[in-house]
Order: sequence, then C-alpha cells, then structure tokens
Amino acid sequence: MGNERMFSLDIVNDDKFLSMPASAQALYFHLGMRAGEYDFVSNSEEIVRKVNGSIDDLETLLRVGYILSFDGEIMVEKGVNK
Repeated sequence: MGNERMFSLDIVNDDKFLSMPASAQALYFHLGMRAGEYDFVSNSEEIVRKVNGSIDDLETLLRVGYILSFDGEIMVEKGVNK
C-alpha cells in the first residue's frame, strides 16, 4: 500500500456526498487512506472503531454507493486514485 492517495473532487463536491453526516464523510476518507492496492479494505469495522465512527456511517456509505461490499466483509471504495 502506498502512502499517497488522491480523492476525486467530483465525488466530494457532489450534493449526495455533502448531504451525508460529517461522520460518514470522515469515514470515507479514512477508508480511502487505508485501502490496499486494488482499493480493498479488509478491516472496515476495525477502522470504524479506530476513528470513532459508527456502523450507521458504514451503512450510509454502502447505501449511497461510495463503498461496495463483497461477501459481507471486504469493502471497496470508489473515487480514490493513487
């Protein structure tokens, strides 16, 4: 995993993103910073706890489509470029 990430201004300026709670927005950035080579995060619930987020924030990101779930465990975020 590299140490640099860029987030798409098109995504974070979008009304859908900005209408989410600030805690869900922050979680999106934390997940993006910890994503692996192919944008997979295998410890999303641990990250939620580390950043004092909530499962509701994770569910919000899933519902609006900023992250995707595979097999109920692995998250993939969208709009993060390395």
